[in-house]
Amino acid sequence: MWATINNHIFITLYILSLFFIPYIITQKKNPVSALAWIMATVLLPLVGPLFYLFFGTNRIRNRGLAKLFSNTRMRKKLREIESRSEPDTTIERFLQADSAMADIIKICKKFSFFDAVADNQLELLIDPEATYQRLEEIIAEAKHEIAINFYIFEADRIGMHFLTLLQEKVKAGVAVYFLYDAIGSRRLGFRRRLLRDLRRAGIQVSEFLALRNFFKLWNLNLRNHRKIVVVDGQTAVVGSLNIGAEFLSNDKESWRETSVLVKGPAAAQLRWVFSEDWYTATGQVLAAPQLGKHIKYGNSVAQVVASGPDERGQAVYHAFIMALATAQKTVYLTTPYFIPDHAFELALKLAALRDVDVRLLAPGRSDHPFVRLAGRSYYNDLLENGVQIYEYNGGILHAKMMTVDGLLTIIGSANTDIRSFRYNFEVNLQVYDHDFACQAEQVFFRDLQQSHRLGEKFLQRSAPARFGENVFRLTSPLL
Repeated sequence: MWATINNHIFITLYILSLFFIPYIITQKKNPVSALAWIMATVLLPLVGPLFYLFFGTNRIRNRGLAKLFSNTRMRKKLREIESRSEPDTTIERFLQADSAMADIIKICKKFSFFDAVADNQLELLIDPEATYQRLEEIIAEAKHEIAINFYIFEADRIGMHFLTLLQEKVKAGVAVYFLYDAIGSRRLGFRRRLLRDLRRAGIQVSEFLALRNFFKLWNLNLRNHRKIVVVDGQTAVVGSLNIGAEFLSNDKESWRETSVLVKGPAAAQLRWVFSEDWYTATGQVLAAPQLGKHIKYGNSVAQVVASGPDERGQAVYHAFIMALATAQKTVYLTTPYFIPDHAFELALKLAALRDVDVRLLAPGRSDHPFVRLAGRSYYNDLLENGVQIYEYNGGILHAKMMTVDGLLTIIGSANTDIRSFRYNFEVNLQVYDHDFACQAEQVFFRDLQQSHRLGEKFLQRSAPARFGENVFRLTSPLL
């Protein structure tokens, strides 16, 4: 009897799983991906659909993006911010001088909605200690508003120090909005008493894509990986660095991070990105930052490129591909997690075959060793097609940066991996400035001095080593 009941249960579950196949077909545009998930559903009834809900969904409707861009007043305010940076002078001259950069700006505006803006002052930050110090300084300077969004925010001595600073600013009349990712900052999310105390102190706190709703299992896979601090809509820090004591150098290890401090119109664009995320998390529309007299902070042209599993799609991905396709002289790429899709890998190889000096700097030791092994499985084809690959030995490499032709610099939260391109909410700052690119290139070559170049010895590594790398490559979309 029990055997008969079990058979009936199995048949019922199997039939229910088959009803899930039409949903997969409508959601997955890539035939290979769709076929893989269909096979998983057929061969693993119930388990396959559950895995799809957790890891297969890569699209959601971003309420914040839809709300703010449907708000005519808010759209007008954004264009006002962008138009105040002398587009008819600085940027027009720049676009006329370099058609390739003009095409990149156009593509990024189409997919990410932000235009290039001039008059920005930029400061490259490559040391976690120094970056935290600069964050303290700009928080102390805040007069009206502080907006903070981090993937990882630890409530350790570093995190608590910043939370104390924020509470002091609230007492001084500054509005503070604090957003953290529900997965990346899960330990903070469990500190209910601390969060309650922060709210009582006047800090407006929210988590992004909370996991409490059983009917939104896909929230687990779609994360807000951005790291943004914006002060008064005019000063911002964006990059790779999270908040926590573990990211500071100690006797055992040091972290290599890259962020950029922005003063100018690009900071207002970052505030817009934060506003979208805040509305998605809370349903609250933040007022546009107050604009005083226009200030020419500096001479750099910059453009915020935001992307995610929403209406923007793969804006960051398109920006990378476009930059690689237009490169004429150099491509210097630093990434902690390298898991490219076929198009990205091909773009790197084609650039190298066009005699572009293409160099990839990846970790020699990673905080996610399985990701490193998966990334290494791509190295053979790249090396054989002329891409130079280096592994960093100076600590844990977590920086994300690319320079192209000594003119374009990309810095932000996005890794060059499938997760950043398809599943995460990311934000990069693209800087179109020769002097800034030179600074970034100097940092890149300094890092190369603490790295070793892969060559024939790597290509001749053992069969078991290659097998292990390819095993982890199979799980690339989940890593």
